[in-house]
Amino acid sequence: MRFDLVVIGAGPAGWSAALQGAKLGLEVAVVERGLMLGGACVQTGTLPSKALRHTVLELVNSRRASQLGVTSPQLRPLSINDLRGPRDMLIANHQQTIRSFFDRNRVQVLAGSASFVSPNQIRIANRDGEEIVEADHVVIATGSRPRRPPEIPIDDRVIVDSDTLLDLDAIPKSLAVIGSGVIGCEYATVFAMLGTRVTIVDRRDRLLRDLDADILDHLRHSMFSMGIRVLMPERISGIRIETQKRHQEGVVYLESGRTVRAERVLIAAGRVSNVEALDLGRVGIQTDESGLVKVDACFRTEAPNVYAVGDVIGFPALASTSMHQGRLAVLHATGRPCPATSTLPTAIYTIPEISSVGRTEDACRQEGIPYEVGVARTAETPRGQIARDDGLLKLIFRRDTRAILGVHMIGVAASELIHIGLMLVQTGGTLDDLLGAVFNYPTMSETYRIAALDGLNRL
Repeated sequence: MRFDLVVIGAGPAGWSAALQGAKLGLEVAVVERGLMLGGACVQTGTLPSKALRHTVLELVNSRRASQLGVTSPQLRPLSINDLRGPRDMLIANHQQTIRSFFDRNRVQVLAGSASFVSPNQIRIANRDGEEIVEADHVVIATGSRPRRPPEIPIDDRVIVDSDTLLDLDAIPKSLAVIGSGVIGCEYATVFAMLGTRVTIVDRRDRLLRDLDADILDHLRHSMFSMGIRVLMPERISGIRIETQKRHQEGVVYLESGRTVRAERVLIAAGRVSNVEALDLGRVGIQTDESGLVKVDACFRTEAPNVYAVGDVIGFPALASTSMHQGRLAVLHATGRPCPATSTLPTAIYTIPEISSVGRTEDACRQEGIPYEVGVARTAETPRGQIARDDGLLKLIFRRDTRAILGVHMIGVAASELIHIGLMLVQTGGTLDDLLGAVFNYPTMSETYRIAALDGLNRL
């Protein structure tokens, strides 16, 4: 078989690349070794974790309603099945959505594990044997998996990674989270809201190091209020499973002499790109010391007509950016412009959630940019009081031109509200643009106007 475009992997980067190719009139095939579409994003990562978070927040809202005198016979303690139900429904629905997109756009799905024979030939192996398909262009979008350090006895029951955490047989009474990155912090806050005693351990000296300092302070205060214990910096000397009278528990030994015991231990030690089976050396494609594929600004590898996108190329490794990269790679492969993308919003789905775009104060100081900030607190707005949110929105802008350089926020709907900031930063919007705009009242969005007024008062 021959195709104009073969995409290896059906995660966000892969399905975006495939659909873009189909919209351009190409004959497209997607090679997927798993039985389900969507990659880690749909099956074990982004969407399942967000479904869990939403379920937990719904529980919290139900409890608040009962405190106000609104009762329901449906209110009861949450079980592990309550967490799995919404997750499984979301996974099934989104996989069906992806498949329907492929069917409508005549994208062929080839089941099996792919490896390179040449830059234009892909071997596909499955239980029925092997076949070789040819392609004018190939996009590698094989994604990543949780890093599982060999010295840690991960058994997927007591000691788990982010893929197997949601397959637990019960909600743990205690959880030790090894790692203070995005995944570790997200799960730490979600399980803390369930009433689990959570301890975060990391050798680094601060959580989420790329965050604005004020937003990080706010998060740490929230974690403290939720009862999350943060041990940083602490180096781990060993982790093992110990058997007690009626159960097993994970024990984390720290070089400081401390010991952390928990029913479950989550290893959140980063992710590893899925490239081993591709036989990249055969076609001269290089990877760095972390196993990430090297690409240029338009996502081309060293091999002719072969591109790589998504988690396999590293930072920022977000579903949103992966989809964007998949589209741009196919545009470039077909001779169309590949516009540079420098303004990327990020979202961290802790409780409360965090989102940001553009420069931080530290970045402005390092670059010598004359800047000022404006701050709004949602607890001081009617909509924030209704939602019982005590979030924060922070604008960073140039003192001379008042151009918005960065927007950072924590609180309800931060991942949605950040897109106003994205457009301001991306288009060169100014403080005056916000001061001249009328926002619906009461809304969370009006915090932009309040922050702009605060910034103006500081000049």
